[in-house]
Amino acid sequence: MSNVRIAVLLAAALAAPCAVVAQNSVTLLPSGWRLSPPGGALVRLGTMPQGAAISPDGTHIAVVESGYNPPGLRILTLPSLHDSQFVRLTGAFGRPVWLDGDRIAVAGANVDAVYVVDAKTRAASSLAMPKGSWPCGLALSPGGTALAVIGDGDAAVALMRLRDGAVTQTFAAGAHPSGVESVVRAIDLAAGATRTIAAGLHPSAIALDPTGGILFVAAGDDDAIRAVRTADGSTFASYRFALPGDRYGLLPNALAVTARYAYVSFGGANGIARIRYLAGKTVGEFDLDAVAATGWYPTDVAAARDGTVYAIDGKGEGTLPNPQFDPLNHDRTGYVASQTYGSIRAIAPAEWTSGSGMAPIAANAAPHWTPPPAADTVVRPDGPLRHVIYIIKENRSYDQVLGDVAGADGDPSIVEFGRTITPNQHAIAERFGVFDNAYTNSQVSADGHNWTDAAIANDYVERFWPSTYAGRRKIYDYADAGGPDVPHDGYLWDAAARANISYRDYGEYTDLIAPVAVLVTTAHRGLQGHYDPRYVGWDLDYSDLDREAEWLREFRIFERDGNLPALEIVYLPNDHTSGTAPGKRTPQAYAAQNDLALGRLVDAVSHSRYWNSTAVFALEDDSQNGPDHVSDQRSTFYVASPYAFAGVHHQHYSTAAVLATIEKILDLRPLTPYDATAQPLYAAFGTRPVQKPYDAIAAKIDLDARNAKTAYGAQESARMDWSRPDAADPAELNAILERCAAAPSAGRAANFRGFAR
Repeated sequence: MSNVRIAVLLAAALAAPCAVVAQNSVTLLPSGWRLSPPGGALVRLGTMPQGAAISPDGTHIAVVESGYNPPGLRILTLPSLHDSQFVRLTGAFGRPVWLDGDRIAVAGANVDAVYVVDAKTRAASSLAMPKGSWPCGLALSPGGTALAVIGDGDAAVALMRLRDGAVTQTFAAGAHPSGVESVVRAIDLAAGATRTIAAGLHPSAIALDPTGGILFVAAGDDDAIRAVRTADGSTFASYRFALPGDRYGLLPNALAVTARYAYVSFGGANGIARIRYLAGKTVGEFDLDAVAATGWYPTDVAAARDGTVYAIDGKGEGTLPNPQFDPLNHDRTGYVASQTYGSIRAIAPAEWTSGSGMAPIAANAAPHWTPPPAADTVVRPDGPLRHVIYIIKENRSYDQVLGDVAGADGDPSIVEFGRTITPNQHAIAERFGVFDNAYTNSQVSADGHNWTDAAIANDYVERFWPSTYAGRRKIYDYADAGGPDVPHDGYLWDAAARANISYRDYGEYTDLIAPVAVLVTTAHRGLQGHYDPRYVGWDLDYSDLDREAEWLREFRIFERDGNLPALEIVYLPNDHTSGTAPGKRTPQAYAAQNDLALGRLVDAVSHSRYWNSTAVFALEDDSQNGPDHVSDQRSTFYVASPYAFAGVHHQHYSTAAVLATIEKILDLRPLTPYDATAQPLYAAFGTRPVQKPYDAIAAKIDLDARNAKTAYGAQESARMDWSRPDAADPAELNAILERCAAAPSAGRAANFRGFAR
């Protein structure tokens, strides 16, 4: 083994039955981007398939599924993708490795082991790894006698002898390693020497060319790939990908390399690129040869000998409605993470599109809107709107709150927090516009706060949050200030800082450090000196009415001094609720309190000197805790402004569209391709203001009502973790919230039969 050396990617990123899926010509995603992939073989997989590998004889492909639903290894026959076998595993992550024609190795993640699966018998054995290592990637040694295993938990790469499973050597690899290849030099196993190779921001995948002489690296948040010579680490070639508009966010996240081509998948662009690389020169060249559309959020790509490429789509073919959440049905049917199925599709050589750069991907997928002339909209720089208040709430769907609004596309039978509980949200919607075709770009809070603040969730967030939400990963690092979750161009406040405009944060990305004195802090550099240290962010024991009162205290000072910040970000999280945890507020009280806080904020602005120059936007970070008959990502959007149009707005909008609107008003550069291409809310605004102020409405229920010990789900709620958004099992919380709705409608009565404790 002395001549074996390992290269490690030091990256900060890295079951439904299988079924043949009929391909639609075009599928509209919540983001407004479209799926229209080629028409090859397509099969549905389980949740969040992470990686794939073709067998040595080319007859099968193995896919690791590692989403919210039980993880495991799926084996499909090529080229038909039929005859699927699924081997359920307790833990799984990353790309599988074929040890030979029958055995497949899988990183066991949360079980701190490597599984070896027999493709014929479907039997799985395990080889133990160090406790807390959380294996997430594998590579087979050149002689086939050992595995290199990378651990997300212990930030190390270990060499495991396959004969007996012994770990013979371990090397420090840096935080969140996410890829490994057997190559020449980088980690010299004989000498124990390591060498670092620069790879760009958040490298997410590596792959060798067939000779072993060139190592390809995908820099996930730099939208680039780089090739280096394994002999000395020198650069062979590099390529930066960009859509029109040149914003970072394509998220190259997987590689497959043949003798002629390097294939790159783009999670952020729903496509793959084929790169022709020319070897044998002093400095090599990359030629972007062609692109192909895939399904939603591809996570891996595998190239067969006949030229067919297989794309693994982490989120499959689009969203589903979820009007059902039944606590008696323990398979979590209807929960967004449990029904976001992945897919695998075959892309034949003839199905690639050549063109200039990534333009064909943009033409195929990205929205194309024609903005009105500047004179016809107030959504523009230097217009009458000079201040934006951006309110972020937690986890509600459209039907759950506004399904009872007449004339809009709602389902009254599944309303849980209707007009009697949320009178302000109803009044604001009916006064300033109802948005019944608006969606969160996100699925849960882990990616949700990234989307609401940065117009993207990067590959690290997208790959790892399902394991966290399924309880297989204890780390929740999706809101860190300097971690692998931070996208290339940062957050909305970073855009404000770059534009040199004033901004103020209230509770978003802050931490309470002195509960008695009410003192908060933040680790985000861009928020330093720009947040209210007395405004409490996430803490469900704290009242949203107290949050609004603290915001109002500063607002009155700004009004007095005439220096209201151009951008305010206000976090009102209590519509998340604490379920029916004994002694906590009831879900109805939480929702009504949150509603009144929103109403009071709009009331204060509308009675102030800043009413004519302000637009208030309020949205949920995600819609995971509510049912909806249209889509599990449809949510509530609110606008309040004297220029806002009343009536029902059926235009398709997304979280990124709200950010795009804010950026247009404040003259901020877009953060990612998503807000750069999103349709701003032009149609929601007129050009002549209506001066009438808004008066807040108090719900006619007890805003401090507490759950009794005998409340439905009280024991389950008491055991839940409320330390951060979504720490409690969201699907279990959904079920409790549905069953404790104050007045279940006739349309849902059947769901309550036999419901008693």
